[in-house]
Amino acid sequence: MLKAWQYLQALSALPPRGSGTVGERRTAAWRGERLSEMGYEVEKQVFRSPVYTLYLGPLLVIAGLLIATWALGRWPGPAALLGLLLLVPLVGEMLGAKVNLNYLPLPRRRSQNVVARFPHGARKGQGSTDPGGEAASERKPIPVVIVAHYDTQWGTWLFHPRFRPFLRPFFYCVYGGLGLNVAGLFVRWLFPGFGWGGTLLTVSAVILTLAGFFLAVAVATGRAVPGANDNGSGVAVALALADRWRTEGPAELEPVFVFTGCEEVGLRGMRHFLATTLPPSNTIFVNLDNVGGGRLRYLLGEGMLTYQRYDADLIELAEQLTERYPGKVEPLRNLLLPTDGLLAAKAGYKAITLLAAGDRGVIPNYHWHTDTLEHVDRNVLAVTERFTVDLLKGLAEAVRAGKFRWLSHA
Repeated sequence: MLKAWQYLQALSALPPRGSGTVGERRTAAWRGERLSEMGYEVEKQVFRSPVYTLYLGPLLVIAGLLIATWALGRWPGPAALLGLLLLVPLVGEMLGAKVNLNYLPLPRRRSQNVVARFPHGARKGQGSTDPGGEAASERKPIPVVIVAHYDTQWGTWLFHPRFRPFLRPFFYCVYGGLGLNVAGLFVRWLFPGFGWGGTLLTVSAVILTLAGFFLAVAVATGRAVPGANDNGSGVAVALALADRWRTEGPAELEPVFVFTGCEEVGLRGMRHFLATTLPPSNTIFVNLDNVGGGRLRYLLGEGMLTYQRYDADLIELAEQLTERYPGKVEPLRNLLLPTDGLLAAKAGYKAITLLAAGDRGVIPNYHWHTDTLEHVDRNVLAVTERFTVDLLKGLAEAVRAGKFRWLSHA
């Protein structure tokens, strides 16, 4: 019996889970209780995170660049250097680098990850797919980290269904305005006789002023969305897998269930979790995000400014499994905004992300107030649960057969 829908119903009855809010903490406590009841050892990883990074981070950078443009006439050198200094944390944020928006004075709130593991030795040899029996139980299992973020985005005009077709062009326009502004500052400083430096600054100032006004109004009038699909669906599937693993989980794999907070504000929960010690050489990450509408996809890679490919062996395994799901599972090259899986892949882990989307990769009810339980497709949720179970079984068989060159049983 598929269990994800039952968990999603219970999760949807809880308050909205905005990043760093009381609702996020209540949801973390509820999920910890469910996992403890299943017999897992539950750890709560508490950290502090900036909030509204999608809005206030760019707003601070825009404001700083406009101030630098105003000061250019009197202090051209310091103004240009200030512009470059402001741009670095924003670019670092988009690249998933250590230098990011944490360096800006953004408001911070407490958040937490919920991490669940089996007690040591609790399932020794249980559920092995290896006919070798005892020999299989003696092997050191491969860690598999199953990830799902549980916080929700701030629903604003930026994600209004009518504005959504313009979302990607809007981001590109803002990025272009930021780049033009810094370029104009340096041209006016280093080559004051070049007239087109002033043109760059004028065009960029108009773009940044309009974009900044829009972002300010958006964040001031927004509110947390229900998040049934994003990412209640992923949390529900992960909980269903945790429940099933007690009796069905293959002994070749050692599960670690990670429910991250503050994913919507720059993947902060995953950043915090990756500070823990897990061997990149043979740890596998399976990320579940937005799996409640459209068609199930496995991402080939991710990245906003640079493209990070996911593990080729995991992609090949997912591709093989799609034959069992004709017309229901297919690949997707990239997304506009990143998921937790990106940071795991960039850190050197073997990772893959499962995500459901409609035509042209559009996620249903994305970051909007219609992201409610009645708009989640139960069939897609069921396909995701079955496909993920098959993926994990396929991983166990690959471990048993030693198919992946990077696998280590030491």
